[in-house]
Order: sequence, then C-alpha cells, then structure tokens
Amino acid sequence: MRKISLRIADLRKKKQITQQELADNIGVSFQTISKWETGINMPDISMLPLLSEYFQVSTDQLLGLQPLDGETYIPEQTATRDFWNKKLDYLLRTRKSYWNDDYVHFLISHVWKIDQPVSVLDCGCGYGFLGLLLLPHLPAGSTYTGIDFAEDLIQEGKYLFASQGIDADFICQDVLSHTASDQYDLVICQAVLRHLDDPTAFLQKMITFARPGGYVVCTDANREFECDGLYIDGMDYRELCRHEGLEKKWQTELAMQGRDYAVAIRTAHMMQKLGLVDVNVRMNDKVEFVTPQLPDYEETKSDFITYNDWSYGISEEERERLIRHLINHGLSLREAEDYCDRNVWIAEYFSQNPAAGYTFMKGHMISYGKKQDKKAYTSD
Repeated sequence: MRKISLRIADLRKKKQITQQELADNIGVSFQTISKWETGINMPDISMLPLLSEYFQVSTDQLLGLQPLDGETYIPEQTATRDFWNKKLDYLLRTRKSYWNDDYVHFLISHVWKIDQPVSVLDCGCGYGFLGLLLLPHLPAGSTYTGIDFAEDLIQEGKYLFASQGIDADFICQDVLSHTASDQYDLVICQAVLRHLDDPTAFLQKMITFARPGGYVVCTDANREFECDGLYIDGMDYRELCRHEGLEKKWQTELAMQGRDYAVAIRTAHMMQKLGLVDVNVRMNDKVEFVTPQLPDYEETKSDFITYNDWSYGISEEERERLIRHLINHGLSLREAEDYCDRNVWIAEYFSQNPAAGYTFMKGHMISYGKKQDKKAYTSD
C-alpha cells in the first residue's frame, strides 16, 4: 500500500476534525493517526471497514482507488495565459518537427490554389511559427498578422520577425475578445483547438475574421492517432500504444470542461455546421524518423522526450502529485500508476540505449473551408 493511496488526511480535513477526535472515535491513539497520514505506518486491514464506515466512503475511495464523492474537478490549465507564457522554449524547440516544407507549398499552390497576395491572420499564433512557415510559400506581397494572449510569446514573435527583416503585425489579446477592423483572406490556427474549453466558440470567432470567399484553416493532432503513431526501435510496439487510462482522462476532461481530445477529427463537421463551404480535410505528411545518422540527433531526441514529458528523475512527491491529478481526471489508482511507470520505462530505455531510434506520426489533421458570405454564422 503506497502513501498515495490513503485518503485519511483528506477525509479528516473534509470532516473538519482533529487527529485526536478521529483517534477517539475509532479507538486508536492520535500518534497512530499521524503515522497513517504521513505514511510511516499503514492501518491494519481489519481497520479499513471501520474507517470506511466512519467516513461514509467505500474502501476503494479510502484507498484512493476512486475519487471521493463531490471531490472538486481540477481543470487543465492549457487554455490559460500563464500556462503558455511558460512554454516559449518548448515551442521554439518543438514546432520545427511539425511540417515538411514541400507539403506546405503543395497545400498553398495545389489545394488552396493561392496565386495572388493574401492577408493571413494566425489565431493563437504563439511566437508566429506559422507566419515564418507560410510566408516563403505565399505570393509576394502577402501579409501576416498574429494574435495571442501570451505576452512573452508575442514579444518573441516581434523579435524573431524583426531579426529576419520580415514585416508582420502582432496583437496581444485574447482571440475571443478581439474585434478586428479588417477581414482576412486566410484565417488559420495550429494546435490550438485541442487545448480549449470551448473550441466551437473559437472557430466561430475565426470565421468572423475571414472575408467572404476566404479560407478558415485549423490544424491539430488527433490524440488517438498520436498514441498509436509511436514506435521506438527495440521496444514492444503494443505496449507503446497502450493508453486505456488516457481515454478515461480525455473523456473526463471533455465532460467536465469541454476540452476535446478528438477535436481534430471533428473540426470539419464543426466548420460545416457553422456555415463554411467547400469543407475538406487533409493529413499532414510529416512523420518523424529519427536515428543516430541524423545530424542533430541528440537535440531532436531530447526535444522529443520533452514533448512527451517522459522522465525517470521525478521525486516521489512529484509522482504523488501527478497520480492524484490523474485520479481527479478519471483514472483509477492502478491506471495512474501504470501511466507513470510507462513514462519511466520509456525514459529509462532512452537513457540505457543512447543510440535508440524512433518513428513518430502525430496524426496532424488539416481541416479547411471557405466563408460563403457575410451573414452571421451560428451553430445548429
């Protein structure tokens, strides 16, 4: 029985009683209660039914196998300004693995058939990665505007574009509260919808920024594809693909806060319901195939490990905090522990096999459609 599994301290505090009061009620010393709560000792198995009855919870809840009744759901923070202001280094190091340049050119010239200068609005732009990616392939005279609520990312974007002599406009504001004086030929977002509590509202706002006949484009990774798209040379592919606990986490987050793990595969349907026409979907052709023969192998591998949050160096306190968070988001104790163990297993494999190669496909979907006219769009 691990320290993480016992909820006596939480139940006692919820009941607003002292250790001495609990001890008196169940017939033990307050020192015994203290040792249970700190993990020095654990209750004898015969005490579990008594504790469960006293707190009016199941034994599974007492042991942390299930969340406590009425326990407050703690939402993910990926739709907040503070979260992304801390992610600048992460974004700078990982965005480069998202696209092949030739496929970007193909989309612009053969799929969207853009052959005249266009105005681009990048919603949730971060530091302007999409602008740096798209502008070299767009017709000369095209313009780029990025909007994001994270001040640190906007400042970095201004610096990067200025240092490369590229004209661009950056707006530091929440997309949902922004009122644009202009309309744009191409309104786009990347890896934004999956992090939001209301992706439909965000997409609806994007549509208002597009001119009649203009494109609205959303790109995002499908989480199911992403989990099945990993192979590490020398490891068991079936084990790498296992994500039963994560499915519960995704479903809980969708039900509790609207954060949609499957938004990438739903986006085209959302677009059609919101009034876009000529809606279609493409798959990004980027697949990471990484071996020691790659010139920047070590850096690429390090970024990949960071992207997936694999670590075997976390403290017991950090592990406990993560497990509690996963249980709060729908996982059982065993599933939460398995998730942590799996991450350690992968991290240790890379540590013990410094020349390990891998293949990773994010399942990046590109949904797009055209704004038909100037009428206001509402969902069905």
